[in-house]
Amino acid sequence: MPAPRDTAVIVRAARLYYEQGRSQTEVAHDLGLSRSNVSRILTQARERGIVEIAIHDPEAPPQREPALEAALRAAFSLREAHVVSAPRASAMDTVAREGAAVITARAATVRSIGVSWGQTVQNVVAELDALRPRPTPQVLPLVGGHSSLDQFDSGESVLRVLASRLGARPQTLYAPAVLESATTVATLRSESSIGKVLTAAAQVELAIVGIGSMGMHSSPHILSLMGLSEAERAAFEAQQPVGDVCGRFVDADGVPLGAPTDQRVLAVTFSELLRIPEVLGVAAGAEKAPGVLGVLRSGVIDTAVFDIDLAREVLDRA
Repeated sequence: MPAPRDTAVIVRAARLYYEQGRSQTEVAHDLGLSRSNVSRILTQARERGIVEIAIHDPEAPPQREPALEAALRAAFSLREAHVVSAPRASAMDTVAREGAAVITARAATVRSIGVSWGQTVQNVVAELDALRPRPTPQVLPLVGGHSSLDQFDSGESVLRVLASRLGARPQTLYAPAVLESATTVATLRSESSIGKVLTAAAQVELAIVGIGSMGMHSSPHILSLMGLSEAERAAFEAQQPVGDVCGRFVDADGVPLGAPTDQRVLAVTFSELLRIPEVLGVAAGAEKAPGVLGVLRSGVIDTAVFDIDLAREVLDRA
């Protein structure tokens, strides 16, 4: 076995074995050593700190960031903030797992849960295990439906998948979330079958919502579905929107925007969201920081689940 001074031999053996994936027999042949000597060299490499072995469990819970969580709670008067990271997972996957953990913790204590749309909400719901809480909570839509915004590849809606994981039967809203006519929205809301569901949705104990940011992901699609005229689009942009929640846009100060967009959405209103006991907002990706910051300033979010990069960017901008 080489003496402690033969560091170059140890490093060479370690690189062949750990970096290049060579077997101990192959390393022994390359270095002109016996296989038993190579085994002892690799042991010495670990003992001397030349090689460090780290195990990353993909099933382990995401790591929390207490300092960033405290800063978010203080800056935006949040009840809870969950800032998470995982070395081998994407921001979206990490947020989805933590969001599912929060819902799991709440499921047995709330009587009703409302859910909105969006890719992050969809991923959170997909991470949920079958829970079967007792009593079983009601599951309601916070917004109308749209296949491009709230469906899994299987064709199942976020609402139905969430209800299935909770062992519940969802109350459905058979109407589109976004329309081209404010008059049509008003007419649909006056229909008893639709108005009844939206009234119940406004009274849920827990709302699960995604947070949009202007110009990315679902936000441009929401606008395109509204069919705004050039004048309406100009009026909307003059309000300087930055983000949205449940199809309701806000400016950088968190002020909800009015016409023309607010009247084209079939969903719980902003004031109704503010009265829900707990609104869980989930978002992933530092690029969403402008919209997330605006929505946080509105005061509509009680509990936030963000990845570490998004949390840092939001706090830097704030």
